[in-house]
Amino acid sequence: MKLHAGFAFLFFLFSIPSHAQTDSSSIARKIRQSFNASLSASYVDYKNWNGENHSAITLLSNAEYKHRLTASNGWTHDHLFKAEAGFLNYTDSMWIKSADQFRIAMQWNERPGKYLTHSYSVFVQSQFMNSYDYDYSEDGNLLKEKVGWLMAPARMELAYGLNWRFWESCRINTAFATCRISTLPLNEDLDQEEHFILTKRKIVKSEYGFSTQIYINREFYDKHLVWDQTGRLFFNAIDKHSVFADFSNRFTLKFLKYMQFRMDTHFIYDPDFSTKPSWRQEFLLGLFYEWRK
Repeated sequence: MKLHAGFAFLFFLFSIPSHAQTDSSSIARKIRQSFNASLSASYVDYKNWNGENHSAITLLSNAEYKHRLTASNGWTHDHLFKAEAGFLNYTDSMWIKSADQFRIAMQWNERPGKYLTHSYSVFVQSQFMNSYDYDYSEDGNLLKEKVGWLMAPARMELAYGLNWRFWESCRINTAFATCRISTLPLNEDLDQEEHFILTKRKIVKSEYGFSTQIYINREFYDKHLVWDQTGRLFFNAIDKHSVFADFSNRFTLKFLKYMQFRMDTHFIYDPDFSTKPSWRQEFLLGLFYEWRK
């Protein structure tokens, strides 16, 4: 258990055929890029989110960059970077981080077949800023305890599988061979027996199993309405402690020139933190900027 993640990583690297790496000798037939950023005021409702249920008005910023390349040898790659940061204010003028996350998803696809293509993918997810738990002492002083930082918690997945593309830029990837590495801040609630690396501050776990990823980006009504969905599912046993799910569904209505209204639903099932599902329902109104090439 402690060694299979390292062997799986090496197997993943050497299993990618040399022509999957697009270099200067592979003339690109098509390159598509897009970048968008937004700054919004939002109303958000949390259910079992970090163990809490509450609603709040927050300030949220998002950024997203996509890069898709089709090479002359028939291989394609789809790369995605997404980040968000949000804060909410309490009555005592204290600003608390409400959202902080970045995701990097990279996928290389073999020459397209009739329905399915072989694919190799890398996925990384973590946060930028420190996270704290807040409490008050008996004499009323505010106490805070660090419970997260850059790359803790974090997820990394290395996968090989089959990719099905539809609606031109949408895809579902099913990976039969997935190596998943998780980095978690060390606390007394974690099971420390099944670990890959154990330090004084964090625990690194490795798992090998089956995963599915979905990416949907669909535009309607002359690009004024956008449906954006990303999702990940991983499991290596039919057990509540062996399943991980993370799905985000977003509808964006663009109006005027730089305004948007967005409805964002986020569902997470992560047994490392809770065996109960976590929900975040958010309604946002704000400014956005978009660039395409």
